[in-house]
Amino acid sequence: MFKQQLNLLWILASKDIQLFLVDKKAAALCFLVPIILASGFGYVFSKPLQNEDLKLPLLIVREDNSPLAIKLTDALLKSPKLNAAIASREDALIKIETRTAKIALVIPKDFASQIALKKKVPAIEILHHPSASLESKWAEGVFTEIAFHEAAPELLGFWLPGAASLKLERPFEVKKEPYPAGIDITRQAYSHSFSGMTMQYLLFWGMDCGLLLLRERRQGIWKRLKAAPIPLPTLLGGKIIATALIALTQILFTFSFGSLVFGVAINGSVFGFILMATATAVLSAATGLLVAAIGGTENRARSMAILSILSLSILGGLWLPSFMLPLWVQNFSLLLPTTWMIKGFEGVIWQGMGLLDATYCALVTLFFSAIFIGFSILKFQSTNQHTSTDGVGSCN
Repeated sequence: MFKQQLNLLWILASKDIQLFLVDKKAAALCFLVPIILASGFGYVFSKPLQNEDLKLPLLIVREDNSPLAIKLTDALLKSPKLNAAIASREDALIKIETRTAKIALVIPKDFASQIALKKKVPAIEILHHPSASLESKWAEGVFTEIAFHEAAPELLGFWLPGAASLKLERPFEVKKEPYPAGIDITRQAYSHSFSGMTMQYLLFWGMDCGLLLLRERRQGIWKRLKAAPIPLPTLLGGKIIATALIALTQILFTFSFGSLVFGVAINGSVFGFILMATATAVLSAATGLLVAAIGGTENRARSMAILSILSLSILGGLWLPSFMLPLWVQNFSLLLPTTWMIKGFEGVIWQGMGLLDATYCALVTLFFSAIFIGFSILKFQSTNQHTSTDGVGSCN
């Protein structure tokens, strides 16, 4: 009896896989789209990381012609941290208003004389667009560093009368050494993008399979299948197996491309990667079943699923690494399956995660899958008991 059920499951799953392969262009797109998304996101996020000399565009408005103001202006223009240019106040305001520039640093008239007279604390101005508050703090920090390095005696003389001979030099060096050693930051960006975009696409793949199930129900296909002596869990199990197998193939294809083209490699447990791939494929199938169970109609299910998947992707760290999200989001995301998916995949790919930790992430992911599948089956059975005109029933 058990063997017969397994044969039925495989027959039903094979039927869905064959239907998937009928439209060859659509099948090809299912494998190409996650690669295109992952490659694009990886390219975008790797560029700022590759550029260690990332510079802040800054307009310098010098209204003081004193030697001190000229000295500070020259230092700002030569700073490797800035992409600075001279401008008048009027030009700077126009460029900020039209968003052709974001920040202007103004050295006002009588800046040096105020320091020399020691009667009034001198001030500089930082004009910036409202959207550039973070960049304004960056400009403030760079100017402070340059001012104390280039003109410490003049500036400190305001408070310390005997500081004319003072020379400020940092009595130590800063040596930057990434740890663990040997991790290519560019590959890290591609590793995250291939993990995140693949996971997001698999959730959408599950959604498509759930919508297909609703379409088959509407067309009466499930009514004919229910006429056969096949239990409802077996019918749904065939859907789950077919969806999961195709999802697993997509994972292997996508990461093989990432490995060959962008050097995305498994630095942790290989078996842990296999566990995570399997758990993610099952979650993709479970998501599709859940969409069909609670969606009702195709249009309603599609709208609901798109909103849910995008929210899970953003909050779960599939778009941006979780450490870049607010702390409350990081804590809340532990309740989401996407968090454990990306944590496990990134762990085994570039963080050196071992089998034990990968297994834990895979089990949590499977736990969510079990909840989705169990709820969906109960929903289908409950609806089926109240509906005699449809094999699966309306999910309203």
